[in-house]
Amino acid sequence: MGEEVDVAVVGAGPAGITAALYAKRKALGVRIFEAQAVGGQAADAIWVENYPGVRKLKGAELARRMAEHLKGFGVEVEEAAEVTDVKKLESGFELEINDGEERVSAKAVVLAAGSKYRTLNVPGEKELYKKGLSYCATCDGPAFKGKRVAVVGAGNSGANAALFFSDICSRVYLIEFNERPAFDSIYEKPVAASKAELVLGTQVAGIEGKARVEGIRVKERASGKERIIGVDGVFVYAGMLPRNGIAKRLGAELDAAGYVKVDMGNRTNVKGLFAAGDVTGELAQVVVAAGSGAVAATSAFEYVKGLE
Repeated sequence: MGEEVDVAVVGAGPAGITAALYAKRKALGVRIFEAQAVGGQAADAIWVENYPGVRKLKGAELARRMAEHLKGFGVEVEEAAEVTDVKKLESGFELEINDGEERVSAKAVVLAAGSKYRTLNVPGEKELYKKGLSYCATCDGPAFKGKRVAVVGAGNSGANAALFFSDICSRVYLIEFNERPAFDSIYEKPVAASKAELVLGTQVAGIEGKARVEGIRVKERASGKERIIGVDGVFVYAGMLPRNGIAKRLGAELDAAGYVKVDMGNRTNVKGLFAAGDVTGELAQVVVAAGSGAVAATSAFEYVKGLE
């Protein structure tokens, strides 16, 4: 069966780290598994400016500080440790790590697996991924200094990326499907004063290029007219999809969009399974994710103690 813990936390973004922190502070045995790197989507944020007590901080640095905080309580995030399977047992759960590399049993599980980038599903996107097409300006943006880029999606994340590129690139296009940008009003003046050119009411029809991105094919929704905008890079911010594979395996109830349904205590319909953060479809903000992680861990504590 492998090691037994009170609570296994799946995902090390703000929700998962907070859940592990709260569970450990309540003297529960905890392990936290992250398939990729610590921080989740928050680590990709160029700047975090709306977390209380943090005026402006790079997302990766905030994630590092959260992980260090947790480590101070004796729990270290296990990176590159993907939960590849999970089973519900009479006594709790069995988790398989990295295709059987390790098996861990847990009395309760907090699912904080977050979300993944939504793709455009257009010609050239898959072929040119990492060849000028990216979903993370923080990760890949610096390589495009002095070049032309297109940012797809004028929500808050897209606006943030466009402002970042406006400082380092020769030309920036901010492409939005709708007739109006979706970013908050706080971005209106900075975007208007930046190098970013808004391209509204426009659908992406394809990514152009052979060995690398050479342009982006767009279609005006009103007229149906297509054109190619010459760019060296394309950064996609078209929304997110929940990482709900574990929830599905355990029979957790999902909503129509695939998000895990929880009650006010972040309990799912599966006994002993709790969910927090972006995987539940809540407002995708660090402060909200952290709060739901605290609630989920508190409910998990009550559940574990009720088993004794």
